[in-house]
Amino acid sequence: MAGLKSSSTDLSCFHFSDTKAVTAAKLKQFAFRSIDDAKTEELAFGWVNIDDPMDTAWQVSPPDKGEWLCWAFRMDKRSVPAQVVKKHLAEALKDELAKYSAQGIDGVPRTRKKELKEAIRLKLLAKAEPVPSTVDVALNLANGTLYVATKSKGILEKFKDYFKSSFGIEVAELQPVENMGACLHTLYAEGLTADVNGDRYELAEAGVITLSGLDADNEQVTITAKNDRAAVDAGLEKGFGISKLKVGMTKADDAAEWTFSLESDSLRISAIKCPASSSSEPEDDNPDAGLLEKLYLLDQVVAVTKQLFGQP
Repeated sequence: MAGLKSSSTDLSCFHFSDTKAVTAAKLKQFAFRSIDDAKTEELAFGWVNIDDPMDTAWQVSPPDKGEWLCWAFRMDKRSVPAQVVKKHLAEALKDELAKYSAQGIDGVPRTRKKELKEAIRLKLLAKAEPVPSTVDVALNLANGTLYVATKSKGILEKFKDYFKSSFGIEVAELQPVENMGACLHTLYAEGLTADVNGDRYELAEAGVITLSGLDADNEQVTITAKNDRAAVDAGLEKGFGISKLKVGMTKADDAAEWTFSLESDSLRISAIKCPASSSSEPEDDNPDAGLLEKLYLLDQVVAVTKQLFGQP
């Protein structure tokens, strides 16, 4: 899964004030626990080192990175494809059918079918290897900004629940203004400018626009246009709205460029691509230099997005 260090990053942003509750000791206390040997366990999650998802004791590197605390949320899932269970169940039912027929019973009872299906699923589950995935997390200890490198609703719900269990804190996700769709329309049509921390940023659409709306048959339709303003304008004239927009952002003083995508129903930012690294610091001198610069660049995207599209 793409993370904070990847060339393209998805980002969900949260905020809370009690940053002192999040400590390295708590990360270790609620670290990931493997289910490799627990053959019937289907899901496990916990905290791991952002630099090594196998490191649950932070021996490879500490989570403290400048003013940030960085770690990862690891989830291991063990599952059996439904079609595999179905195949094995069909084979087992043949034998069961013969047994019941010999007793003069026509067909296999429904309760027996359910028992067989669950027994087969558990047997196959015990042979399945858990599939791991990780999501990078970064907390700014100075201002309480929390970045989670995913926009998956399911993963974010699990993350928020486990965050509360670990640190006793409910985090609030940044929310868009009510007229987010109209704001994206303005950005598409005219471009927008933001002044943040003394710097000016110019935003414009970057060629990929998704429109959503109802067609003549009152059916929901989604259309994605690439570098085709005529098609987009035609859709807007029909009453369609912009549901997703690729954005190009330029910093006025040094012409640094970002691209990312925004949606009309949230402030989750997808496919963020930042300017090329300008760091000349050797990796051996500071192994966290690349990550810290990436966080600095992501900060600018979030600050501009929050100013233009976020609720107060």
